[in-house]
Amino acid sequence: MKTNMQEFCKVFSRELEPFGEALRQALSGLPRREDIRPIAATILELQEVQQRLSTLREKVSNQRTFLLIFGPLKSGKSTLMNALSGAYVSEVSSLPAYPALVYVKNGERQRFEATDYEGSTREFPDNMSLSAAVQRDHANLADAIVAAENQGESFEPQRHYPQAIRRMDIEVPAAHLAESGSVLVDTPGLYSHMKFGYDQMTRDFRDTAACAIFVVKTDNLFFEKVFEEFEELLSCFSRIFLVANIDSSKQDLQADGTLQPSLESRDPQKIIDSFRSLSMSATLRDAIEDDRLKIYPIDLQAAASRTLRTTAATGPATADEEGDEVAAGPGSDGFDQFVTDLTGYLNSSDYLHDFMVDSLRLAQDLTAEAARLVSGESADALHNSNRQAREELGHERIRLAALEALQQQQDWSTAFATLRESKDRQLGAAMEQGTTRLESACREQLAAWMETDESWNDLLERRLVPQLQQESARQSEQLFKVLHTQTESGHAGAEFSEAQRTALREAGLAADQVLCGYQPSQATIQATTPSLALDIEEIPVTRTLGDYFLFRSRNRVRQEIFGDNGNRNIDPAVKRKRLKEGSLEKIRAAMRETVSRKMPELQKRYADELVDKHVRQCTEALQNGIVQRETQLQEWIISTEPVLRLRQQAEEVLERIKDSSERFDRELGRINSQFDLHPATDDKNDTALQREEPLQDPGAPRI
Repeated sequence: MKTNMQEFCKVFSRELEPFGEALRQALSGLPRREDIRPIAATILELQEVQQRLSTLREKVSNQRTFLLIFGPLKSGKSTLMNALSGAYVSEVSSLPAYPALVYVKNGERQRFEATDYEGSTREFPDNMSLSAAVQRDHANLADAIVAAENQGESFEPQRHYPQAIRRMDIEVPAAHLAESGSVLVDTPGLYSHMKFGYDQMTRDFRDTAACAIFVVKTDNLFFEKVFEEFEELLSCFSRIFLVANIDSSKQDLQADGTLQPSLESRDPQKIIDSFRSLSMSATLRDAIEDDRLKIYPIDLQAAASRTLRTTAATGPATADEEGDEVAAGPGSDGFDQFVTDLTGYLNSSDYLHDFMVDSLRLAQDLTAEAARLVSGESADALHNSNRQAREELGHERIRLAALEALQQQQDWSTAFATLRESKDRQLGAAMEQGTTRLESACREQLAAWMETDESWNDLLERRLVPQLQQESARQSEQLFKVLHTQTESGHAGAEFSEAQRTALREAGLAADQVLCGYQPSQATIQATTPSLALDIEEIPVTRTLGDYFLFRSRNRVRQEIFGDNGNRNIDPAVKRKRLKEGSLEKIRAAMRETVSRKMPELQKRYADELVDKHVRQCTEALQNGIVQRETQLQEWIISTEPVLRLRQQAEEVLERIKDSSERFDRELGRINSQFDLHPATDDKNDTALQREEPLQDPGAPRI
């Protein structure tokens, strides 16, 4: 029997260790969860698989026997641990309401370690430090549970508070544990508010521990609620030992006022018989009939006291000494018979079968779970996200290169050639109409002036210059309106060549968005009115015969007509006498020169400045748009590339886990065939009825 166990553990560990190490290294190589959000939940679940796999590795590699101890609060679980271990380990058990498993095993020195749901571990120098940490975390955990419930969610530690303690590992010098190689696993009391961990615990040990010990005080045997979850244990474990914790010191008050030992202290078996006949459910009865459930009335306090005193005085008892204690008869506390039966089961063919089948089944379950996680929706989402990110990066790099070429090679001013041509055409048409109109108006003003006594200055300042100003303003406004209309299009008057449109398209730059709102502005450019170049001295005047006799020169005559500064009023008769057709033609010629040459030059200058400024603004906007888009793309690429590398790294890790899972699954099939084990099923009741009776191994150590 021992040989088969050793051979199985050797073969199983040889395949289990590489898979466990591959999973550990893969998970340790993953980026932080916040960097790979699409699979953050998957990573937590894979860490959960790793935790369970570590427990299995410990069990198989060390041929560990895990004794899982359940029970309500204050039922005596810690006292039973003292009795089984031969050492005072009660002080290292977890807070009653904290949902974490406590593993207690023998060690040369005391060691305290806590592991959270993220897989991180903390080591503590002593029990007090561990207890203080548990108490602090207890408050944080309670807050996290309340926060999840307030959001209408079922609390999940991996998602809502992954820093919660999942298990505590304790090593203390324990004589009986050293002898048997067993590990005691203390569970938090049932029926606490922090119930989320119960299903997790039973799942952890469904295939890790073949048997469980359920502790309940005799006072609670008849409460149905106590056994509601107990029946769930029957579906999880091949064998359950129910310990009814009795109080041998209990007394009952008699009619005469005296105290007598109670029935519980005199004959505890009658309490068990009453429980079986009055309160036991059909499920529990069937389990007893199938030899999967046994009940032991034990005074745990007395048993623990005796065990600790014996260990302290003489060291661990030998097999013969223990046999003598078992034969002590009705006066014993019931603990020895319980230990004998428990040891017998652990040394039986049943336990060997359960050990191998359950270990293999757990490995298969964990392998399948790992394969499912790395091939599930989140893994597919990560793969698709990475593929899309790679494609997008490729596109954006092409756009960035196109933007760089666009900035260096394109002369955007050429796109406004049509606008310039349109400006020139409009300017020519406006000047042709304006010249005719202005010449006519000036002739009319000159004719009207001749019929008044207005001065020369009045002719210029009140009649001719206002006409020039009015026409200049009219032409400027007309030109501005035309240009404004032409630049209302999406491209602000630009007409891009096919090469430019292709370059903009490849660069991903929308010119209509860049140039939106850009139109010519009159704010800083105003049309200039031409000055009328007409000097009095250049105006011919008619001299009369008297002027000749009096030797009055033309300048003298001009002075008498116009005044020193041109501000003398002139009688209409004088104008007709002194200003003949030649004088009027001189004035009209000066006006035509101003209207036909100077005004077009000034209007063209105005139009050119207006268009040039608009083109400069538009080309600057395009250049700035290119630079801004380049900056955005560069920043996006710089921020995206490392994220993509991390996610590709995560994808590669998932692929490695998938390959390792597939290889390990094939090896598990080979091991199953090698040891001719029954196929793994979820119903342990079916196989329990087919197993052999326990085979005692006299040489095997007792628990």
